[in-house]
Amino acid sequence: MQKAAQAYLQTQVTTTTQGDLLIMLFDGALKFLARAKESMAAKDYAQKGILISKALDILAELQGSLNSQKGGDLAENLKKIYLLCSSKLLMANLKMDPNLVDEVVRILTGIRDAFSQINTPEFAPPSPGPVQQARATGTVPNLTGTAAPSAGAPVHKAFAAYSLAKREAG
Repeated sequence: MQKAAQAYLQTQVTTTTQGDLLIMLFDGALKFLARAKESMAAKDYAQKGILISKALDILAELQGSLNSQKGGDLAENLKKIYLLCSSKLLMANLKMDPNLVDEVVRILTGIRDAFSQINTPEFAPPSPGPVQQARATGTVPNLTGTAAPSAGAPVHKAFAAYSLAKREAG
């Protein structure tokens, strides 16, 4: 049963658009942070650290996928925001401060919601656009100025982060 669920998730990640992948990564990070706050409240220090580390991994992946040449100032600003969020999470982990986690959740939620609005059908290119071509060829289009994952490691990292978030969310 678990292999079937993993195969489904892998298909979902490899056949989705880059915009949808970004949303999935943000959702995963937000779920890890919500669970990290619960672990802080329960004084489960080890689990809190693991969950914050997973959110940090997602932030590192988001930061690493930015394309400064195509994204310009937007990519540079996102890079700074991701660095700020990572710093706040490291401090939250050290100080057991749920307020710092809340700050990061607010920032990431705002970015996630902005990407979600951009990723709506009215912003989709006319047929046959990059999304349709991507589905036909199995590649992921570059719609947001970030580096488009190929069929290689970045997609597998995104899949790993997303599938882990799904499994742990229940």
